[in-house]
Amino acid sequence: MSAISAAVFLAVGVLAALRAKTAPLAPPLSRMTASLFAYETFEVLKHLTGRVELSYLESGAAALVAPTCVALVVQFLGQWRRLRPLIVVGAIYFSLIAAVCFAAVVVPALAWFPNDEPWALAMLAGIVPEFTIVGVLLFRHARRSSAEERARTQLLVLALTLGVGGVSSDLASIAGAATPRIASFGLIAAGVLLALLALRFSFLENVTGLVFANALGIACFVVLATSLAVSWIGPSSQLLLVVILAILVAAFATLRPIVGALSESRARSRYLVTLGRFSAQMAHDLKNPLAAIRGAAQFLVEEKARGGSIDEQAAFVELILEQSDRLARIVSDYQRIGRAEVARTPTSIAELAEEIAKAQRAATTNVAIVVAVAPDVGSPNVDRDLFAGALENLAKNAAEAKSTRVEIGAARVGRRLRVWVKDDGAGMDARVRERAFDEFYTTKATGTGLGLAFVGRVAEAHGGITRIESDLGRGTKVEMEIPIP
Repeated sequence: MSAISAAVFLAVGVLAALRAKTAPLAPPLSRMTASLFAYETFEVLKHLTGRVELSYLESGAAALVAPTCVALVVQFLGQWRRLRPLIVVGAIYFSLIAAVCFAAVVVPALAWFPNDEPWALAMLAGIVPEFTIVGVLLFRHARRSSAEERARTQLLVLALTLGVGGVSSDLASIAGAATPRIASFGLIAAGVLLALLALRFSFLENVTGLVFANALGIACFVVLATSLAVSWIGPSSQLLLVVILAILVAAFATLRPIVGALSESRARSRYLVTLGRFSAQMAHDLKNPLAAIRGAAQFLVEEKARGGSIDEQAAFVELILEQSDRLARIVSDYQRIGRAEVARTPTSIAELAEEIAKAQRAATTNVAIVVAVAPDVGSPNVDRDLFAGALENLAKNAAEAKSTRVEIGAARVGRRLRVWVKDDGAGMDARVRERAFDEFYTTKATGTGLGLAFVGRVAEAHGGITRIESDLGRGTKVEMEIPIP
């Protein structure tokens, strides 16, 4: 079972690495499965070779699983900043346990600790309170979530129950209790469930079971080849280390073209989707001025055909010129949006916020749009057009979020400028919040998914960051924070 577990965790880790840039839960999942793979591999090698040092390494790897699991849950909850103390305290505690276990390899005086009763009790002393807190947080999250999010939360709770429950049973057994050793069974089930949850299985759209079969097959090859090497060469031979290293190199060499091909295919697909979405948005923006130009020109042609004079139709000629200029600005704006070029000029943030608020008030009559710009903000050097586009996106999204009040605000924080748009609307659950800045992701039937992604790019182009705070039914606040030169 440990060999099968190692193969499964290696396969899941490979899949998570492939999805690291597009699935927010994939990076913490890959770190957790790496720890689990190391733990199960050391377990297999320990039984095959009988070398006690591998038991120490196994215990150290097991200690590192807990903080990576907690990090995965915190990422799922979308509360990384708020729960950072829980992550830090847990990481320090379990890292100290792992350090003592690893040190026992070179310090024989510490051999009493790893994989024995003191180690098991120390592990339980950290796991029980930390995962009790995690369970309470997940319960609260499920209570205020939508039905779909509640189902995802239940899946995560089930995975934790199987994984943590199985590990706790083994630890209790090591500590002297009469409990079954079921960690491997529980960890396999938990790993599969977490992969289903974290990877969203959108990677199956084009490659179906091929990628999973390759990853799982290569993982099984590593475990099987290592076992055969131990059987044929013997546990004490130095040649064994060379053979195991060669097996791992061969496995990674086999995985490299698969990962490369999938990454290239995914990048090409995302590029084509980008072109398609930009084309759709540009067509939408160009349609109105083109219609106005055509209407004005058609009127002038008909007027001339009737024998009338167009000298008295100066308004239509001016309309054509205005709309032509508007088309030129739209094309120029799209070029700059694509590159997110920054042309810094002194910009009055208060005046800019008032302009955005005025335009939004004209577009929505049932939402109060207020401006809250601190007096000391002044006129920092920013790209006015890019900032205007970002704030327009945010204000429009806020007004459309079933809000009654939208606030456009700004303040100085040391040598940084913080600009935000806050509403009291429907808010977002953790799933929507974690993907809000993903390109092409939208919850609107007619949305392009480029609005918030553009906001993020504007902040990055200014050397800053973007943050989002939102809870279902409690509104949303999006902040851009940039350094002021």
